[in-house]
Amino acid sequence: MLKKLEVQSLRADLGAVEGLLADRTPETDPIGFLQLSQRQTTLLARLATVESAVEYKAAVGLFFAGGPVIGSRGIDASFAAKAVGLFQDMVSKQFAMEEVGDLGRRGPVAMQPNSDLIVTNVIRGSVGLLLEEAGVSEAFADTQLKVVVDHVVDTVMATAAPAADEFEQALERMDPRFLTSLGEFFEVMDERSAVLRLVESEREVELNADAIRRGRERAGAATILDSEEEEMIGRIFILPAARRFELRVLQEGTTLVGGIARAFSQPELERVVSAENVVGELWRVRIKTRTVTRPTRPPKVTYTLVGLVAPV
Repeated sequence: MLKKLEVQSLRADLGAVEGLLADRTPETDPIGFLQLSQRQTTLLARLATVESAVEYKAAVGLFFAGGPVIGSRGIDASFAAKAVGLFQDMVSKQFAMEEVGDLGRRGPVAMQPNSDLIVTNVIRGSVGLLLEEAGVSEAFADTQLKVVVDHVVDTVMATAAPAADEFEQALERMDPRFLTSLGEFFEVMDERSAVLRLVESEREVELNADAIRRGRERAGAATILDSEEEEMIGRIFILPAARRFELRVLQEGTTLVGGIARAFSQPELERVVSAENVVGELWRVRIKTRTVTRPTRPPKVTYTLVGLVAPV
């Protein structure tokens, strides 16, 4: 069970036991008082153990309510399959983007088996599904899949948040194919008048009908257009720690500023900066341009340094 859910369950049980204990004393009900006291001690010990535990593997609970949910009995199967499938799709695309970089405009998503989550539990009360990392080996630090799931939840929260700033910042780091899945996820939720509670080990977020509708409108109104890589000649400057570059374009007399592609490892960037014939010199480089159309602001153009071709 997710840490947060187990903590909530233990606290609820502890509150019920303490409520019963408040009506008893060793004199009025010695057996009942003893049994409840032992139960209280057990719950307190278990609660302390769970609260101090650290979860290193990916796990997330999706709790649904609203249109597709029938009381606490169940949920429409086609809706649940679509919603969970789209969430998994976002995880797979985010995983590939963080591990490989560019997803490509079409075709299979790279490293998809590495990002698969499995349904390990159906949670009663409100209807929910618990998705966990498929690997069975022990982890002693956050797995890459856990980091990716955290980022996906961050993006879902930012898309539905009252303020648009977080979503617009997330757009700059988003892959176009991820944006498509994100829009479809909110569309499926909105069309069925569903609401959602996302729960991780240390946090949870509630998305009500207004938040779902807001997320659908934002994701639907945004577009991301990545151009083909283009070779340019200019004087190159690199900040390896910040993974930023500046290119003073020779022919146009303009200056481009942006990030550096994931293909450049940090040690490679350090070697580039320490070389005598790179920083501040004229180079032919490969640049990718991204144009992001945002719901409430003018389009934003960003640049990524993809590669160094040759000195000029």
